[in-house]
Amino acid sequence: MSKVLRVGYAVYPSVKMRDITPDPSTKSGVKMKFVKELLFGDYIKPYVTDGAYETITVKSGTNKGEYIKVHCRNVDGYIKKSEIQEKRILEVNFIDVGQGDGCHIATPDDKHFLIDAGKGKNMYRYVKWRFNLNKAKVAPPPFTVVISHSDTDHYQGFGNIFSKTKGSAQQFTIEKVYHNGMLEGVGANLGPEVTKDGKAFISGLSDDQQAFLARLNEVKPGPYLNMLKKTPADKVALRKGCGPIYDKDNMKIEVLGPVAEEVDGKPALPSFGGADKTKNGNSVILKLTIGHLRLLLGGDLNTPSEEYLLKYYSGKDVAALRAQLDDESLDEETRKTVEKELDDAIKIARQQLEVDISKSCHHGSADFTSEFLRATNPIVTVISSGDEESYAHPRPDTLGTIGKYSRGKRSLIFSTELARSGKEFLELENISVQKKLERVVTVYGMINVRTDGEKVIIAQKLEKPGSSTNWDIHKLVWNAQKEEFEYIKDSDKD
Repeated sequence: MSKVLRVGYAVYPSVKMRDITPDPSTKSGVKMKFVKELLFGDYIKPYVTDGAYETITVKSGTNKGEYIKVHCRNVDGYIKKSEIQEKRILEVNFIDVGQGDGCHIATPDDKHFLIDAGKGKNMYRYVKWRFNLNKAKVAPPPFTVVISHSDTDHYQGFGNIFSKTKGSAQQFTIEKVYHNGMLEGVGANLGPEVTKDGKAFISGLSDDQQAFLARLNEVKPGPYLNMLKKTPADKVALRKGCGPIYDKDNMKIEVLGPVAEEVDGKPALPSFGGADKTKNGNSVILKLTIGHLRLLLGGDLNTPSEEYLLKYYSGKDVAALRAQLDDESLDEETRKTVEKELDDAIKIARQQLEVDISKSCHHGSADFTSEFLRATNPIVTVISSGDEESYAHPRPDTLGTIGKYSRGKRSLIFSTELARSGKEFLELENISVQKKLERVVTVYGMINVRTDGEKVIIAQKLEKPGSSTNWDIHKLVWNAQKEEFEYIKDSDKD
C-alpha cells in the first residue's frame, strides 16, 4: 500500500487538477472538468479521513483510474495518486517588480532568500500574497536578504518589507541582510578612494554589523542607509572568498563577486569610472547549484566590470585581446593566434562562470561584453525589466547577442515585462484596487523556475487559459550521457 501523505508536491512537469462528480449515466461513471494546472513542486494538501485519502474512481476512458481529493492554489479538485510526491523541490521566482530586479528563492528545506526587491511595492505585494500576511495563523519563515548594490531599483522595495505592516495578523522577520560592502551615503559617497598601480579602488568596506553602525556615523545617511536602518538584522558584506551563504544536501549558493584586491593591507573594490558604474560593477554575484543545475544572479554588471571579472577568472586580459581583434590591420596569422588565445581564456573562465540559467545583468542593458556572455554560456536567460522607463530595456542588440551566444539548438529568453498581462489587469472590475495589483504582480509577469537538480521547468502564466492549461511551460532534463541539460520541446506547441 502506498504511503498516505498529509502534505505533498506536484510531480514534474505539471499536474491537471479536475473537478470530478459522480454521474451513473456516463460510461466513466463521472463528470469531469478541468479546474487548474499545478506546476512541478506546487504545495498540495490532500483530504485524508481515518488515515486514508478521499477518493473517486473513473471507470473508463483516457482518464481512467483512482483520484484523490486535494486542496491547492486556493481551490479543491482531484488528481491521480501518482501525481503527488513527498519530496519538496527548489523554487526560484523572478518577480515582476517593474524596472528593477527582484528574486525569491525557496529551498527544499524551506529557507527563503530575497535577492533584490525592485523600486516600488511589487516585491512586498508578492510576499504579502505568498505568505497570506493578513490572515495567516502562523508567522512567515524568516528571510535572508541579499541587496546586490545600492541602486534604487534593486533595494528600495525592501523598505516596506522591513517595516511593520499595519492591520496584518503576521509580520515579516529578516534574519540577515547581505550587501556588497559599499554602504552609500549622501552625495554618492561609496567610501574612501585609494590607488594601486595607478588604478582607483574604493576602500573602507563595511564587512559586518559593527562596521555598518560605524558607517552611519561617518557619512550623512541617504535613502540606502535609511532603508537598511529599518531592520535590526545584521548587515554583512559579501565578496569572492566568502564561504557559501547556503550549503545543504545537494544545493549551494556561492559568491562569485564582487572581487576585491588588497590595497594598503585592506580589501578594496575596483572603481569602474564614476559612482554609478562602480556600484553597478561591484554587484553581488551569486551562483546557485542544485544537483546538476547551475544558476547565476549578477546584479547590474557592466562592460568594465565584466572585463575585470573575466581577467580574474581566466588570468587573461580579455579586453586587450578583443582590442587586438578590432584592429583591421592585423594580419591573418596573428588574428588566428589572438582568436585562439581569447577562446582559451573564455574556456578557462567557464570553469567558474558557466551556468544553465542566467539572470540577465542590468535588465537587458547594452552595457555588456559578448565575451562574458560566452563565458556564462546559458541555455536560459531571464530578463527583469519594466514598461515605465527611459532605457528601452531589454535592448535589441542585447537580445540578439544573448541568442547568438547561448547554449543549445533552442536557447530560451524570458522577460518579466513580456510575461505580464495588462489586459487581465483591466478585466478584474469586481476586485479592489489592491487585489488587482497583487494579482497582476503575483500571477502575470512572474517567471517561475522549479527544479530537483535533474529536471527543470521554467513557466510563465498564459494571458488567456487554454481548455486544459494555465501555463506556458518549458522543460530542461539532464542528459547523463552528454553531461548537459537538454531543452525538451513539446510536440503539441507551436
